[in-house]
Amino acid sequence: MSMPTWLIHSLQIVLALLVGVATACQPSVNAKFALHTPSRLYGGLLNFAVGLLAMIVVLLVIRPPAATVSQVSQAPWWSWTGGLLGAFFVTMSVFLVPTMGAAVFVSVVVASQLSAAAVIDHFGLLDQAVRSLTWGRCVGVALMFAGVACIRLL
Repeated sequence: MSMPTWLIHSLQIVLALLVGVATACQPSVNAKFALHTPSRLYGGLLNFAVGLLAMIVVLLVIRPPAATVSQVSQAPWWSWTGGLLGAFFVTMSVFLVPTMGAAVFVSVVVASQLSAAAVIDHFGLLDQAVRSLTWGRCVGVALMFAGVACIRLL
């Protein structure tokens, strides 16, 4: 028996909300841990080591078919930069959160993510489907930056 569409969509929203909470916690967790290492960069390295171990456990539990060299070699060059982008996020969080605070850091990150995502959608960049930049999306992005200003300045 398959699940009703509304239930699938509801579960997706709940999971996305949990990702949001985890993403809001991650910079503070990273920054605090990094303070207990000789250099904040070691904190970032250990963060990725724990993440690697977590992914190994997930793979061992779920046991999906292994990727082949021919499969991954067909991926576009830029798709290999995901780990670099994650390392950039972690590195910046361990350096910026202690001085900016978690709320300012996360609000700026989220506002810039939304802006970049709207551009990616509008132009179909990174092999995404085209989704037009509507007035509503523009207002949403502007409101996000207004929220950043409120969090930072008020």
